[in-house]
Amino acid sequence: MRIIFFATLLGLLLMPAHGHQCILSGTDASEIAIYNACKNDLIMGLDKHTLLPDDTTIKTERASERLILLESENRKLQAKLDLLRSRLLDLIKDL
Repeated sequence: MRIIFFATLLGLLLMPAHGHQCILSGTDASEIAIYNACKNDLIMGLDKHTLLPDDTTIKTERASERLILLESENRKLQAKLDLLRSRLLDLIKDL
């Protein structure tokens, strides 16, 4: 659950505050061609308005996600060890 929260939060922080908008300013062929080219650039990701994270940012994000996963796994394994320890103590008491 915590991972989903952090992933959502990270996704919201990385989104641009406002997107580039293509505006049709006229009805002649050249204006329509410019508008269509703008829309195509947005679809293909060639608009150069969205900032792509660099390698260090991606590596840091992956490392922090991995750390969260490992801490979660560590807590689960610790709980299993505690359960096994209590069961063993119960078995020893019966002897």
